[in-house]
Amino acid sequence: MRSIFQCMMEGGYRPSYEKNHILFNIEDNIGVVEYEEGILSVRIFFSIEEGSSELFLVASNAAMSETFIVKPVILEDMKSIMFSCEFFCDTVRQLRKYLPRSIELVNEALDAHKTEMKNLILADSLTSKAIPARDDLFEGQTSVRSKMLS
Repeated sequence: MRSIFQCMMEGGYRPSYEKNHILFNIEDNIGVVEYEEGILSVRIFFSIEEGSSELFLVASNAAMSETFIVKPVILEDMKSIMFSCEFFCDTVRQLRKYLPRSIELVNEALDAHKTEMKNLILADSLTSKAIPARDDLFEGQTSVRSKMLS
């Protein structure tokens, strides 16, 4: 863990060392780096707005499909989400090579998630305000536009 901490200090991440992990700030979130049995994990956690967990699932899948390496996980409480990137790391040389890229990938996934959430919220907002097309109505039902014109 000391080598990871040192590498992060050199990279300008301003980490803080906890019992078995390292914390660092990334944009408006807190990142966590853990190392166990040759696997290094970089994770970012953030909260889910109440009532939008379904949109978060869709946005998370979109973010995952863009990176293919970063895995989003909605935590059991359904109030927070974690983006995680893991890789094998046995040497300091591998650490220096892969740690900055894994942090970058997690950050890219987070940005893709935020963009997708904005798009979904906008689409949902526009859909709820749209007047249904004639083909979208059931037989015998009249549209709001038809009622307004008569």
